[in-house]
Amino acid sequence: MPQLSPHQSMLDRIWQRQRQPRRGDYELVDRIRDRADQLSQLPNDQVRSSFQTLKEAVQTAHLAILDHTTIVESFALTTDALRRTSGKIYYDVQLLGGLVLASGGIAEMQTGEGKTITCGLPSALYGLTGKGVHVATTNAYLAARDHEEMLPVFDFLGLSSDLVFSEQDFPAKRAAYQKDITFGTGYEFGFDFLRDQLAMRNRPHQKLGSRFITTLRGLPSAVARTMQRPLHFAIVDEADSVLIDEAATPLILSGGKNGVAADRQLYLWAMQIAENLTETTHFEIDSVKESISINDTGWTTIHQYLPSDIQARLQRPWSLYVEQALRAKHFFTRDTDYVVNDGEIVIVDQNTGRLHEDRKWRSGLHQAVEVREGCHLTDEREIEARITRQRYFKFYDTVAGMTGTATGNEAELLEFYQLPVVKIPRNKPSLRKTVPARYFADATSKYLAIAEDATIRSLTGQPVLIGTRTINQSREISSLLRAKKVEHVILNGVQDLSESLVIGQAGQPGRITIATNMAGRGTDIKMSDDAKLAGGLHVAVVEHQQSPRVDRQLIGRSARQSDPGSCQFFVCAEDEIIQRYEPSLGEAMQKSAQRHNNKGECDRRFDKEIQLLQQRIERLNFEARRSMVIHDNWIESVQETVAKLA
Repeated sequence: MPQLSPHQSMLDRIWQRQRQPRRGDYELVDRIRDRADQLSQLPNDQVRSSFQTLKEAVQTAHLAILDHTTIVESFALTTDALRRTSGKIYYDVQLLGGLVLASGGIAEMQTGEGKTITCGLPSALYGLTGKGVHVATTNAYLAARDHEEMLPVFDFLGLSSDLVFSEQDFPAKRAAYQKDITFGTGYEFGFDFLRDQLAMRNRPHQKLGSRFITTLRGLPSAVARTMQRPLHFAIVDEADSVLIDEAATPLILSGGKNGVAADRQLYLWAMQIAENLTETTHFEIDSVKESISINDTGWTTIHQYLPSDIQARLQRPWSLYVEQALRAKHFFTRDTDYVVNDGEIVIVDQNTGRLHEDRKWRSGLHQAVEVREGCHLTDEREIEARITRQRYFKFYDTVAGMTGTATGNEAELLEFYQLPVVKIPRNKPSLRKTVPARYFADATSKYLAIAEDATIRSLTGQPVLIGTRTINQSREISSLLRAKKVEHVILNGVQDLSESLVIGQAGQPGRITIATNMAGRGTDIKMSDDAKLAGGLHVAVVEHQQSPRVDRQLIGRSARQSDPGSCQFFVCAEDEIIQRYEPSLGEAMQKSAQRHNNKGECDRRFDKEIQLLQQRIERLNFEARRSMVIHDNWIESVQETVAKLA
């Protein structure tokens, strides 16, 4: 790599291993500030006219979008527009974050640093091209909220913007995608891309020369009805969640039936057989991969008493029905992996704790869970199209992302997405205090300790956010608090109560809020003065996640913008990552608690063991994602080869 001048900026696109802003970036920030000060003296109409002049220069004179002159002018105009429409002023660190996004990188900005308005800077910049900007969020609420917040700025500058959501009809979505800037969830952008691919694949085949003849006659041509334009620029909010956690499974577009009708008797019989099988004798469980394999003895057993009338109705091998019944029994838990709403199975997103009514498990697994819970049996859906997120985002000319927790996954983001990570300094130093973790022999002892600790803190006026991994955990802790007659609120994806209202009030003095996973992520928790005096928001983490990144996302809710705050982890031998990946660690914790003999609490801490366990799990998950990408690339190459031979 050639020697770089310290005055070069991230916009020069030669900084793939650079993890801090450069001197040249700070110089650009100073230039943006100076230009914004000049613009502040001008009337509104002249500022708007300046942006339109810049837009014409980009689109007609082919002024480079990442030319320093272009970016200084665009960022300064956006800065001034934000001041005029909302009274807000961009911090230097937000301008630095905007430079990272503009250059096609991931800006690691800590929670509470103002990522929403930061994304307005590159959105307006790439909006100059007229080719379309997609701002992808993790849920529909955040998409609507972020669009509403930035709409006055875009309107002031003369940029068109809109929102896409699943309930929209085709014309409305198509119109939204024609705007300069479009907000929506990442999965909605992806599914609409797949829908457009299907539309193009299914358009009527035209003979050679027929399109030319049709044009000469002035007749409409058989053009596919698509929603999106060619993918130009995308900003991915909570980028690590979307590009890493959610990328463990591909985007799958389903519709209609695949010929496998939902035959209740088949699934019932498979479930009855599964109930009589025993591990090791009939099947083997791989808890890490969450897979089940029936051995020879099991295969003989499940076929031995298979009625002929059922055998005649099989649409797939009988062993697969039984394997799915076993998976439903051993790997899927009510109020953890799914909930039952009005007699229907609704999947719980394991990354956010939110419910997804439009999602279903595949290959008969969803039906196996429905039978197990005595629910109405739904038909299986046909897989119409699929794509990994790793491949999907390569269709964009430029991708950028924001998150507070990219550190530790730089190699994966660079390998799969060619996205370098730049660590943006905080606007103000963090004052968060980390209380030493507590370890317990069992979940009951842990929940009691959490409820007791939250009660004591609440009485002193300190607000407490209890972060649970599952809905069932939130209910267990809520029950203990109710028994103590301690007021609290629950946010676990089941209630109808507004998520933003609940999480937004979590900073009030003495308030106890129980939230499943990162439900409420993206909504600011504001501290009152009395709450600050009581120590600020305290985050109690009920259980470690597989990735320390996700743990950091939760504790990042406290101590924002130099507010006081604290956090503490609670761990027990029955925690999911311990039971699934390291049962021997759970045994050591139980022995430690027996020696201590104090309400089930251990006589030592296991911080190092947990750290090493999370590192091992992250390596396993990374290899699983890499294998999926390799397999997806292989399928693509085979399809291309077949297409060329056809």
